Amino acid sequence: MKLFAFLPVPLLAIAACEEAPPAPTLKQVPAAYVGTWDTSQADCAAGGGPQAITVAASEIIFPDSRLDVTGVAPDGDTAARIDGHFTTSQADWNGSVRLELAEAGRVLNAVTGSAVVPRVKCP
Repeated sequence: MKLFAFLPVPLLAIAACEEAPPAPTLKQVPAAYVGTWDTSQADCAAGGGPQAITVAASEIIFPDSRLDVTGVAPDGDTAARIDGHFTTSQADWNGSVRLELAEAGRVLNAVTGSAVVPRVKCP
């Protein structure tokens, strides 16, 4: 009876390659996203609640940070990745946020890696 010797065979690991995000094609946030957004019309009427976001063409003001826009990569008619420089009272860094419009542009979702809080557009 002949025994087979198993020789070590090098294993090839193939890493899943993620596609690079699309390059920004705009310098400013599109008008559809611009305005003040809050969790309810009541918070809007009261002058802003703790979750209010103000979006301007060149900056986004979050409850705990500010993003100075350096570029925008649209993703269809209802979403865009906003790249820029974040500043808080404790740190600053370069990053991005994804803005998504829903309900015919009346609701904004800001996807930042934290819990997504839908916000309505304030008048």
